[in-house]
Amino acid sequence: MSVAVKEKETILDFLDGNFETVSNVSAIAGLNEKGAGNISEFPFPTKKDEDWRFTDLKSISRSHFVPVSEAGVVSPGDISEYYLPEATNSRLVFVNGVFDADLSSTSDIPENVVVGTLAENGDSEIIEKHLGAYTTYDDDQDVFSALNDANFKDGAFIYVPKETKVEAPIHILNVFTDAEKAFYATPRVLFVGEAYSKSTIVEEHVALVQNEYLNVTVNEFKLFEGAHVHHARIQRDSKKANHISRPIAHLDKYAEYHSYTICLGAKLFRNDPRVVQNDEEVDFTIDGLVLIDGEQIADTHSAIDHRHWHAKSHQLHKVVVNDKAHSIFNGKIFVREDSQKIDSFQENRNLLLSVDGTVHTKPQLEIFSDDVLCSHGATIGHLNEDEVFYLHSRGLTKKKARELLVYAFTLESIENMEVESVHKLLLDEVVKFTSRDEEFVSVGE
Repeated sequence: MSVAVKEKETILDFLDGNFETVSNVSAIAGLNEKGAGNISEFPFPTKKDEDWRFTDLKSISRSHFVPVSEAGVVSPGDISEYYLPEATNSRLVFVNGVFDADLSSTSDIPENVVVGTLAENGDSEIIEKHLGAYTTYDDDQDVFSALNDANFKDGAFIYVPKETKVEAPIHILNVFTDAEKAFYATPRVLFVGEAYSKSTIVEEHVALVQNEYLNVTVNEFKLFEGAHVHHARIQRDSKKANHISRPIAHLDKYAEYHSYTICLGAKLFRNDPRVVQNDEEVDFTIDGLVLIDGEQIADTHSAIDHRHWHAKSHQLHKVVVNDKAHSIFNGKIFVREDSQKIDSFQENRNLLLSVDGTVHTKPQLEIFSDDVLCSHGATIGHLNEDEVFYLHSRGLTKKKARELLVYAFTLESIENMEVESVHKLLLDEVVKFTSRDEEFVSVGE
């Protein structure tokens, strides 16, 4: 008797959507059609897949998500508390993935700089040339990139011309509101920085209430010769939400890209940053800070791709795990055969605050060249009880002593924030995390 073999699940088993509907903007329409063709073919990842073997995707596979238009979403109301004072008039706001012109303001942006949306600038040759040019995911069969391609109809578009410095930080604010049904959103960002331009981007994802949704983001950054970008990414999604992130940056000669990702929310956060060196003499950073508790899962799979001579790269990924939370880190550094004089640093430091927390970490080097200075490492530990005792002996309670040590552990990851209000925001978030009512229980106890 023959037994029917169940075909592999696809993401279409967990969501509704008419992916045959394409944008009237040709560059977007092409990606819509490509993504729609792929999401029905690409299998949904499971723990049998090497890159997903430690990541529990049940929060997606046991749910069902509908398009935002069918979810019965609630109006955001007044969200001014989430605006950055430095970016009062250099702000793009997207509500549940949809651009809101009334909440956005770009009057402080120089006339030669474009800060707007992909749809309103759809006839731009720059969009035609660069949109979708860097998210090559077919070989990996990345179903989440395919979902973004299939579903997005708009997104943030930033273009900084040659030798232009944008003084005000550009704030891309994604807010998520309550809804009658669990929904999915697909935010998109395209940034193009011409030669020797300079800018600061603050990208935020903020939940106004604790509801369930699927947030699948794709960011493309193209930096031409000598371009400089400081990119802060702050994820404060609902702790019932799933956030899948695909940021990628391509750097030409002398370019600098410094990215700092802060993970505070989401039930499941999967971040796959990629940085590609297109020419000599580049410098980039992809640091991260993860603060998780409860049953949160935070998974970072990064790739640093050195393809030419003379480059510096830096990745410090710090994680604080409390309760039954689970952190995964897989950082890959590639040094290609024709690359020399590469200076690359990668380290994952993990602080466990409970006996039930879990950490899986695998820094990884693949070096095919001999004149390089590359280092990687990982540490997993708990609070030093001698340090706790010392602070306790100086008058602090044990709880306050532990809070202070956790606070000190996180500071290195946020001290490079260039925007003062963002720096303060993150300090406040760290204080909130370290001052829970429950006393941290050291693994050593």
